[in-house]
Amino acid sequence: MRFIDSSGRSAALRTGVRVAAEGAVLAAVCAAAAGLIWREPAVSAGARTGAAAAWAASTASLSLLAWARGRRAEAFWWAFGGGVALRAVVLAGLCVWGMRRADSSLEGLLLSYGFTLLALLLTLEFRHLRLR
Repeated sequence: MRFIDSSGRSAALRTGVRVAAEGAVLAAVCAAAAGLIWREPAVSAGARTGAAAAWAASTASLSLLAWARGRRAEAFWWAFGGGVALRAVVLAGLCVWGMRRADSSLEGLLLSYGFTLLALLLTLEFRHLRLR
């Protein structure tokens, strides 16, 4: 007889929702701080876009890791590698997108992405992916 692990799936879903909500608050704080530092409209717009992209990539990666944590070790490492690859693809996409846009600054975009991603990694991953 095969049992369905519905409680594990719902726990991963709850973790994903919590990560998204907490990450959105932290990304908004980072975007607001960047807006206080950079007053030019182009740099501020780039900073908001970078913070939003970091939130999206980090939320997707952490949700995948939360799902894979209860499975085999191989699934966890594939999810970890997928999260790193996702963040790299988002960074490359931001670089290409930022170079083609005149109304947003590449400096604000990349600095905001990097610092927001670092803040999200240090807070959310330590909170939600503790070893047990």
